[in-house]
Amino acid sequence: MKKQYLQQIIPLAVFAIFAFAYLAITAQDLFYVVQSQDYFVYDSLYFDRVASYPGWVAPYAGSFLTQFAYHPLLGIGLFVLLLTALAWIAQAVWRMPRQLSALTLVPSVLVMAFVVGWDYGLFGTRHYGNLFSPIVGLILATLLTAVSVRLKNRWIRYAWSMAVIILFYPFLGVYALMAAVMPLMLRFDKLIVLLTLVPLAFVPYIEAQWLFPNFNSHFCMIAGLPFRDYFKTPQMWVPLYAAFAVSILLPLSARVAEKMKPRIATAISCAVVVAAVALVPILRFDDSNFKTLLAVEHAYGVGNDNRVLQLCTAQQRPIRSIVVYRNIELWKRGELLDKMFQYTWETDTIKSVNLRMNTYITGARAFQHYTFWNFSYRWAMERMVMYKPSYADIQIMAKNVVYNHETDLANKYLSQLDNTLFYKDWAHAQRRLLSLETLQADSAYMTHRQIILVPPGAIDNTEYCEYMLLKYFTNLYALTPKRAELCLAACMIMHKEDEFWQIVLAEEKANPGTKLPRHVQEAALLYALKKQNARLLAQIKLMVGPQGTVCQQFERNQDLLTRLLTTPTMSDVNTLSALCPGTYWNYYFNDSRKGVIFD
Repeated sequence: MKKQYLQQIIPLAVFAIFAFAYLAITAQDLFYVVQSQDYFVYDSLYFDRVASYPGWVAPYAGSFLTQFAYHPLLGIGLFVLLLTALAWIAQAVWRMPRQLSALTLVPSVLVMAFVVGWDYGLFGTRHYGNLFSPIVGLILATLLTAVSVRLKNRWIRYAWSMAVIILFYPFLGVYALMAAVMPLMLRFDKLIVLLTLVPLAFVPYIEAQWLFPNFNSHFCMIAGLPFRDYFKTPQMWVPLYAAFAVSILLPLSARVAEKMKPRIATAISCAVVVAAVALVPILRFDDSNFKTLLAVEHAYGVGNDNRVLQLCTAQQRPIRSIVVYRNIELWKRGELLDKMFQYTWETDTIKSVNLRMNTYITGARAFQHYTFWNFSYRWAMERMVMYKPSYADIQIMAKNVVYNHETDLANKYLSQLDNTLFYKDWAHAQRRLLSLETLQADSAYMTHRQIILVPPGAIDNTEYCEYMLLKYFTNLYALTPKRAELCLAACMIMHKEDEFWQIVLAEEKANPGTKLPRHVQEAALLYALKKQNARLLAQIKLMVGPQGTVCQQFERNQDLLTRLLTTPTMSDVNTLSALCPGTYWNYYFNDSRKGVIFD
């Protein structure tokens, strides 16, 4: 007896250890970001919102559990615990023979494959409890079948199946339908099967229409499942559907195993488990930009901004969101005009079956860092209205209205966060800024006063966050040191030479003798050379310092730059890339021409 017990428990323990280790190494950022895109509070409004769709119990419970992924290792631990519990419950309910005990792990492994297969679509989801709702639903479905398994009379079992379909569908959705189907695999009775499948085909549709008028009844058969852009991402659902199929077939496998030799049954079950485990790394969304973006969002979410620059600069061929974040962090450190072109500008597009624009993913946070409170609020609100509230968007909106000193609206959002488990401390810290005296002494507010120097309505909000920011900063308004830095950077990125000269001359007049930042020196020499004015070029060399590193490098390559300005060839472009990497010159002739800057 003890040996049999160990044979059943050991596979569960091994799975739990390896699953936790794998997710702890590869998915901590994923768990945190999925949590930040979710939302759970104890109030009637939230409950009514979640319960307005069939199958709401699993999402509600899943959302409660998802909040614990604020501490990723805690979230991963709970996730693995439930995956292991599902396998253990399945063993007990179906009384699986010990040679098939490992087979009960397959649904858990497939659910894990489903989670690690998420891509950029997690930034736009209408579903609550994405991490935990599938596993909660499968556990509830399996527990419901435990009643049917112990009923001996066929008609009593049938009555119970009807009760599950009719009474539990509004609460469990697709998981109630699974609970009605799974016992059919244990005792195959043609009449009972027919009498079960007929109502199963139309009862969900009727109840979805009558009880949930806001729900699209065309999706009644999958109510309760995590959903994003369902039609665009069918392949992402394969592991989850496979988990459901295996769960339904587990009782049938127990019957088949009775006719097989124990060793053969053990070999087959182990082979199936190994194949399922192999699918996890294969189906994982292994995109380096996505992993970097998750790590960046995690760092911003926990206030570890110092880590962001390191993450962004290490990314080769970044997507535009990462470039924007990289420049934000350089600017915050006062290093934008000295270092921004030392990193690659050869950008990549979002590689995903679930396409999301860079602006949609990061626009609200990027605008907030540049203290565009209203635009940041607009993008966060738009995402919330289109999908659902999330901790991340409510934080962004709360901070924006706090800095706009909209006290009543700020209290509304901060009160929502007061009711959460892990964000109440953040809300409490923000409340101190509701004091106007404290707000005016805050560094972000003082930065805002230096940047936003235009009359209301002078900024046009376009579809593209990065383009709008660059366009805004190339328009000349009163300059402050913080604003001048951004204006010069924008002019160089956009090749706005006239505006560049006006800002440089204004800065030189305001601060005579101040050394120009490295990239400004490079741009000034190039633009002067482009004008083909020897006197102007000589003046610029004096301004930047003829003995300086930048001027010396410019003189060594002046003939090459002249050819590139007049008769450019690909050979000269490649030569410049080799001789002058990390310079504005390389950006001007090479990187800025490799594709669309604004995405």
